[in-house]
Amino acid sequence: MFQENNNLLTITEYFVKKYPELNKEGNPIRFFYSAKEEYESLKNGIGIRIKLNSTIIEMTGKDVLDFLHRVSTNTIKDLKSFEKRNTLFLNEKGKFISRSTLLSLENNFYLIGNSDYDKRLFSWVNKFIITEDIITRDVSDSFVVLELIGKQCSSFLTMLIGEEIDSVVMNLVRVSVIDGFRFYFFIEHGFNSHNIYRILIDKEKCIDFIEYLSNIKSVFDLSVVGENAYDVFRIENGIPSYPNEINDSTNPHEVNLIDEINFKKGCYIGQEVIARLDTYDKVQRKLVKITIDEPTNIVTPLIILDEAGNEWGELTTLSSPELVNPQIGLALIKKKALADHTALFIKSSDKKIKIRTSEINLTR
Repeated sequence: MFQENNNLLTITEYFVKKYPELNKEGNPIRFFYSAKEEYESLKNGIGIRIKLNSTIIEMTGKDVLDFLHRVSTNTIKDLKSFEKRNTLFLNEKGKFISRSTLLSLENNFYLIGNSDYDKRLFSWVNKFIITEDIITRDVSDSFVVLELIGKQCSSFLTMLIGEEIDSVVMNLVRVSVIDGFRFYFFIEHGFNSHNIYRILIDKEKCIDFIEYLSNIKSVFDLSVVGENAYDVFRIENGIPSYPNEINDSTNPHEVNLIDEINFKKGCYIGQEVIARLDTYDKVQRKLVKITIDEPTNIVTPLIILDEAGNEWGELTTLSSPELVNPQIGLALIKKKALADHTALFIKSSDKKIKIRTSEINLTR
């Protein structure tokens, strides 16, 4: 909660008051003031994305690393203090529970998962803790994750933190204290060679910190960005997101997250299914970018069909028609249809709209 003019405001209420034109459909903020300008900041300046509903679990105890190593996909047990690692939590069928980042700190760990309203990851982790020396605490309401994206981020953060940001090692977590703001800072090397700079900060400091960044931005093009602008960025760079592409119907092979799986480690939950898909090339679907020449406001997910009405996949994310022309999106499509160059369509009302597919650049 935040104090302003003697009124207690939540973060969302604060932004609703600051940006009268703000668009909020459901819980995510679709845009704050202008999706087009926000997208321009993401592309050429600095876009600040506020991840209000990330699951954040504090874990303490001597068995944390061994436990997470056993139940998640990546090698965890060798993680040292102030290092971080991405890892996936899957169910027995190899489908997603969560894509997560583990931060190893001095005396505790923070496990940061999807935006998860039903606390699925917290419940899932606790279900498998039996005799281990581990205490878990849901601290999702105590912290906020900020993502800084854009071409000017490196220069701006170098000015802010006081050292060359590009020299910060990708697997490290650093603690920064700037003008009274204390936060954890780390870098994600995203698809298509885009770095995403992440900050974990106390929720009660979030608004003041964003205002502080805005006040010191100088010549930098810095602004908060909503989901409409961010969707275009992640479509362009093939970034899967919860719940559109990361959910209990998809597996890591389909959405290009196999680099967050260590195939040389021992068992983890879902390992047999994932190994079988890899060994026998049984992955049926592939995440691709799609283009629609005819603008539409359809709501995803939406089934993808061929001319005869046979189902070949699902449109999972579609950009707002006013942001990019032609419209772009992400879709999970059966590999056979892609290999055969099958003509594919989506259905909007009673009209079929043709889509074009293209490969995702997997440079990391």
